[in-house]
Amino acid sequence: MDTKDLAILRFDGPPASRGRAHGETLRDKIVELIALWGDNLERVHGLDRRRYVELLFERSGYEAALARYAAPVLDELKGIAQGAGVDFRTLLAFQHVNEEFEAAPAFAKEFGYGEACTTIVLCPAADRPAIVAQNLDLAQYLDGFQVLLRTPCDRSDGEIMTLSVPGMISLNGMNSFGFAVCDNTLGQLRTNPNGVPIFAIYRLLLEARTLSEAQALIQRLSHTVGLNWVLGDPGGVQMIERSAYETVPYAPPHQAPAFHTNHPLICTDWRDEYGTGAHGRPRPARSTYLRLAAVHQRLQGRVSAELRIDDLKEILASQDDTDYPVSRGGGANQEDLQIGFTLACNIFELREGDPRWHIATGPPHRTAFTTVSFA
Repeated sequence: MDTKDLAILRFDGPPASRGRAHGETLRDKIVELIALWGDNLERVHGLDRRRYVELLFERSGYEAALARYAAPVLDELKGIAQGAGVDFRTLLAFQHVNEEFEAAPAFAKEFGYGEACTTIVLCPAADRPAIVAQNLDLAQYLDGFQVLLRTPCDRSDGEIMTLSVPGMISLNGMNSFGFAVCDNTLGQLRTNPNGVPIFAIYRLLLEARTLSEAQALIQRLSHTVGLNWVLGDPGGVQMIERSAYETVPYAPPHQAPAFHTNHPLICTDWRDEYGTGAHGRPRPARSTYLRLAAVHQRLQGRVSAELRIDDLKEILASQDDTDYPVSRGGGANQEDLQIGFTLACNIFELREGDPRWHIATGPPHRTAFTTVSFA
């Protein structure tokens, strides 16, 4: 998608009413996306979409966890489904992007897990605010559907801006208080079929006024799947590796930038099949290690204070490894049917009172950036 074509849509009011407006406004695209999602499940995993939806909720307590911890999110989704005229449970299953990396291969009786995203955080410097950055890597069929959604906070007078696609609540985002959040999937960590789905935790986190408030929420809620949270506010940044049951902050060496891909660097709460004594352990995925190595090489010996937004753009646009570049253009190689696609490159500049989002809606090695704010 050409970044200049990125739509910014505002939906106001309480969750149910703004959900209906979302569904009505984007009805045709929501219907099209759900069909494309089904095609992708069939092509990649050999799964019928309806059967996938049935299995997702038969084998989990996701709905009950959502009702208990994130009822307003369910209200908003019901509004979207009503406004778009689509099946609610299908739309609900569509939200579970992080969970799908584990569930779809499991239902298809495959081993392995999905990988998505390269992230970097920089502490605030004397002449630069804190920065959170992410290459958001997802299925290529989503390209062309990127949209920014602006909605009010439900518990304050703040405002939220999220990157999404029609029918989804969010994929990452920031709020007017200067807090931003994104993540890396960590499929090797333990999961919980009764945990809180990641998309709902995103929406709850985006209510946070501060980094410390967000950290407390992450600690409190059991997660469905493993991931690395990437967080920041004007006062600082943090990465948190989180399995379903353990929370482990990840901190870089003093003054060094922190970066991450898709394997745990510090959390040891691994799934049984990845344990040291497991028979037939899945082969380590090359993509995550090669992308981490590429970022490490480009940041070796550098300190956060000397890095600027243009430096991060260059790193996140890099293609140092031909098969598994940081900026991922889709396609296949001899090893993988799909090697991933960078749906958006996001650099959150967490200025006090004026946070800014530098975004390229496609692989940054070939897609221009624009800057958006709450002003």
